[in-house]
Amino acid sequence: MIYSFLIQSANHLTKIKSSVKLLFCSILFLINCTLCAAQLPASTYFQQEVNYQISVRLNDVKNELDGFERIVYKNNSATSLSFIYFHIWPNAYRDDNTALAKQLLENGETKFYFSKPSERGFINGLSFKVNEENAVFKPDSINAEIGKLYLKKPLAPGEQLEITTPFHVKIPSAEFSRLGHLEQSYMISQWYPKPAVFDAQGWHPMPYLTQGEFYSEFGNFEVSISLPKNYVVAATGYLQDSAEINWLSLKARETLDKEPYVKNDLSFPASDTASKTLHYKAAQVHDFAWFADKRFHVLEDEIELPQSKRKIKSYSYFTNAQPSYWKHGPEYIRESILNYSSWLGEYPYDQVSIVDGTVAAGTGMEYPMITVIGTSLTSFDFEYTV
Repeated sequence: MIYSFLIQSANHLTKIKSSVKLLFCSILFLINCTLCAAQLPASTYFQQEVNYQISVRLNDVKNELDGFERIVYKNNSATSLSFIYFHIWPNAYRDDNTALAKQLLENGETKFYFSKPSERGFINGLSFKVNEENAVFKPDSINAEIGKLYLKKPLAPGEQLEITTPFHVKIPSAEFSRLGHLEQSYMISQWYPKPAVFDAQGWHPMPYLTQGEFYSEFGNFEVSISLPKNYVVAATGYLQDSAEINWLSLKARETLDKEPYVKNDLSFPASDTASKTLHYKAAQVHDFAWFADKRFHVLEDEIELPQSKRKIKSYSYFTNAQPSYWKHGPEYIRESILNYSSWLGEYPYDQVSIVDGTVAAGTGMEYPMITVIGTSLTSFDFEYTV
């Protein structure tokens, strides 16, 4: 009865301030989670732990990634595992037979169907090893973005193993979905080989689709990203390089003092011939996304949580596309963090970022510690999305 009342009440809130609507949505979400949790016996609940070390290099001439991944997979279930399903989601952009391609066409979106091979994407170069021994990996016969890694020895409950593989990604056009590039603006999400979730209901191998959320295991990430030196990178996790942190702070001061975005120039500067490698760490998150653009302006802020007095660092990364909206980014992040911390419990991480995405990169698409905002129709639309 309470659930029905809240639904009816939420339907009458279309003219009330967005923060109140968001509060009701949050309450409904929590009630739904509570009802679902109440139906699941506590003894059956577990989460696998998947920890990543990933190094990747961006080639901004060919629009490609070359990477190497090391995964430590811990089996917290009561079941011995003879194989592990993997998501290799960049293959969703490979051809017209993928679930993504079919979904786009069913939705009346024809850009992918009529796209050139050079605009599409894929992942290859995989060579899996388990505990330093070559392992058999077989792509799914129907969904090219799913594969099965076979284990020579079953992974018993409570045990862990190490999985390594190189990988190569051809980055598709950002016209299609969340992974992509628009010239030399890069939106890198769902980009690395990732174990599917194994839970009380079993394995969840899922083809990549352009709507909905992504179900992934939680764990710790250590990621290094190499690219030309004049790129600004926005990413999940905490940047470990003090020189780069200071450079971002310098750019933030320049953004405030000089307002370079008033010229409304969206052209790309030439890439620096020198490169840099940035290092990030993130604990207990289920995904890692990053965004790179040589045109990004930066704004930063610090938010003190009222109860614990813990300080949160916020970043706003944006181009010249809609600067009149984005200069209010820190203000809207602050409101969001303080409101949700008051309503639902304190924000658990020490950093939060918003980034100016583009085209089909997923307007309002959230990843751990960073959210893509995209093009906004009005200033209210921008604030509401943040």
